[in-house]
Amino acid sequence: MSQLSAVRRAQAAPPARAWVMLVAGLLAQASGTLFVSTPAFLIPYLHAERGVSLAEGGMLAAAPTLGLVLTMVLWGALADRFGERLVIALGLALTALPALGAAMTTDLVQLGFFLFLGGAASASVNAASGRVVIGWFPRDR
Repeated sequence: MSQLSAVRRAQAAPPARAWVMLVAGLLAQASGTLFVSTPAFLIPYLHAERGVSLAEGGMLAAAPTLGLVLTMVLWGALADRFGERLVIALGLALTALPALGAAMTTDLVQLGFFLFLGGAASASVNAASGRVVIGWFPRDR
């Protein structure tokens, strides 16, 4: 009986490319999360060095999350229509542009706008990466 179980498990084993997709999904998820989570750690710097109030710092830190929440369904619809891999790649590429803008600006309003846009773009990963991974692995795995 154990030989039969081993054969069934070998037949149900995901292909090597599935593991590549899992790693790609993990890296994409980490990149998106990094963009959305990092501004909260900038609050002490902005408060001490730039004179930003804690309320303003909190608004800046919340901007990427607001963008993410407001665009999650849209990214999911795009993933349904055009495929998960395209949506993840496009979303991460679009996240890089506001990240560059946020790094280059000295204006706090512009910073908030870039953080909002980056969060909106990074929602692509949350909407699509799970489906990429699930599609490559059998249910029992």
